[in-house]
Amino acid sequence: MRLAGERDLGHLTYCTNIHAGEPLDEVMASLARHLPEIKSGAAGDRPMGVGLRLGNAAARGLGEPGALAALQRFLADGGYYVFTLNGFPYGAFHGRAVKEDAYKPDWSDPVRLAYTDQLADILSVLLPDGQVGSVSTVPCTFKPWAEGRLEAITEHLIRHVAHLVDIARRSGKQIALALEPEPYCHLETIDEAVEFFNDRLFSRAAIARLAALAGLSASAADAAMRRHIGLCYDVCHAAVEFEDPKASIARLRANGIAIGKLQLSSALKIAVLDAESAARAGLAVVLVATGSSSAQALGATGQLVLSSLGVLADRLEAAR
Repeated sequence: MRLAGERDLGHLTYCTNIHAGEPLDEVMASLARHLPEIKSGAAGDRPMGVGLRLGNAAARGLGEPGALAALQRFLADGGYYVFTLNGFPYGAFHGRAVKEDAYKPDWSDPVRLAYTDQLADILSVLLPDGQVGSVSTVPCTFKPWAEGRLEAITEHLIRHVAHLVDIARRSGKQIALALEPEPYCHLETIDEAVEFFNDRLFSRAAIARLAALAGLSASAADAAMRRHIGLCYDVCHAAVEFEDPKASIARLRANGIAIGKLQLSSALKIAVLDAESAARAGLAVVLVATGSSSAQALGATGQLVLSSLGVLADRLEAAR
């Protein structure tokens, strides 16, 4: 729903990735079960934005005759609209251990490209006229897998941008891919994201490649690249990395990197992370040094990756 206020703060959406469901029938049943109550409490009679999480199984299901039209009817009848998709998890990630499998296939795999192209096609049908859409996705790859994959990752991202350019030509719908920096991924911090965009996506070679694929001039390709690919800024991920949101957003703006989606999520805050505080919080915490000078805190709530042992040590010392 559109946020009211003196400034245009954009649209607030409820993301359905917290609900289990992989095949389309499970996704549709989940939407019918949860959305009416959420809308009643959050939006009342106003239209409510829905951020759909569609894994590969559900996306393929929407390709069946009549399936996408049925989803459109459900949204219209309930007073919902869709302007963003969660395209991060390709397969199941509820009810079982996932860990690094959440990043498979990564952007070096043509399967990820085909899946995300399909999501963009679906969103181009669902997206209201005049509204900008977004699809959030894996931040390239899991950090330990990056070596030897960056050329393929860059090529596939550029090919997807070319697909988004084609969608805009055919439908008039503007959609942006939003890479979501996440702990222990190739794009983990804002610094890493800025470096990747400048070196890999905004480079002369990348712009020339997009120009050739999309039939654009160099200047038009540069504008299209910046328009159709950016970041999904997740406040929880940023907090885990001890990043300052104001400084991060200023850095992204200074480098011409768009924020296609802002995710408001929550994270545990523990002033002192040691055996005593972990016990009080009900966490079984193990710190494991890795070859990249990173640490992993593995607890009952899942896996949390902190970017630097040095930063962690400084924080613990300051807290004492």
